[in-house]
Amino acid sequence: MSFFQRTEDFRPEGFEDVVGELVESIRRSFTGVVVDHLEDLLAVPTRHMCLVDRHLRLTENDRDYTIDLLLFHVTQMRYIAIQVQAGRFDPALVARTRYTLDLVDDLVRVPEVHAPTVGILLCTDASADQQPGPVVITLYDDVTRAEQAELPLSLELTALIDRCLDTTGHPPAPR
Repeated sequence: MSFFQRTEDFRPEGFEDVVGELVESIRRSFTGVVVDHLEDLLAVPTRHMCLVDRHLRLTENDRDYTIDLLLFHVTQMRYIAIQVQAGRFDPALVARTRYTLDLVDDLVRVPEVHAPTVGILLCTDASADQQPGPVVITLYDDVTRAEQAELPLSLELTALIDRCLDTTGHPPAPR
């Protein structure tokens, strides 16, 4: 009994579906590893941030949006939404991340108490027209320089993704 049936061009029928599912499973696993490391690095008392949720699903107009990691900065009283993209950077991802920030502001944030939500987009690889390597976009609109200094820096997050991609490296130690 064969798992796949052959077609005229000698490709097993259903092969692309199986490969697609495997690739998606690998991406989800890698995203989970990055989120684990981000949580260990960022959701610590010394950074004044705590974990709100991992892989938080927000629904609007019967459409689901997932935030890979939602943190709360206790001294700034603001949410930090982090999106992880296992793959190439696409400028459309910035717009999608901004939209999820708006969803957090609309569905989770209490405007009378909390400052506007900020966000981070992490991509494991640059687009074809850029230098290879991770891309980190920080969406810290209307945040003062002093407040930005307390938020995760692009360089430290790029280094984190590099460590996750380096199979010989060791994950960051929990704080």
